[in-house]
Amino acid sequence: MSMLKRCASLAVAAVSVLVVGLAGPASAETAGSRAAFGEQARAAGLGSVDAKALQAKVDRYLARHDGRQIAANEIALPGGAKLTVTVPGEKYVRVLGTSAGSRAAAQWECDQEYFCMYREMLGMGDRLALYYCQDYALQDWTDYGSYYNLQTPGTQARMKDRNRTVIDTTPPAPFGHSSYDWTPVWFVRPC
Repeated sequence: MSMLKRCASLAVAAVSVLVVGLAGPASAETAGSRAAFGEQARAAGLGSVDAKALQAKVDRYLARHDGRQIAANEIALPGGAKLTVTVPGEKYVRVLGTSAGSRAAAQWECDQEYFCMYREMLGMGDRLALYYCQDYALQDWTDYGSYYNLQTPGTQARMKDRNRTVIDTTPPAPFGHSSYDWTPVWFVRPC
């Protein structure tokens, strides 16, 4: 057996042991957290129907992506990425602790030193925030959306195709693009 195959076999075995060892506690944690996330949604002014719809949307993302729910409308993804989903009936993402009067200010909301991608044009829709200088694989990001590059001034993000060939480079930060076609993009490197 080659050294590469041996290392790969050991890595698979280690991950299997880790996954099996964590399965029980993770399930209990998720069940307890769901109630807390529901309470967070209600405290932010969502009715029971909207809170359930929000959780269903988060659950759909979790079914397709490796990540864990960290708030009623936020998912931590591998590599330090964070996905924030819109609340039912709203166009822009927001932290659920904000007041109703500050919701409009969330257009183009992006934390300092992040590269933020939006599912819809003009900074609307669900937001994927990328921080670390690495390739992030995109899943289900197709059609026209937008982005806002609020990284360190001068930093440029690179969009890559399925072969990790650079197909586009953003202008230096800070810069936003109100209409961007994500269809040919398979990977984003925010630096």
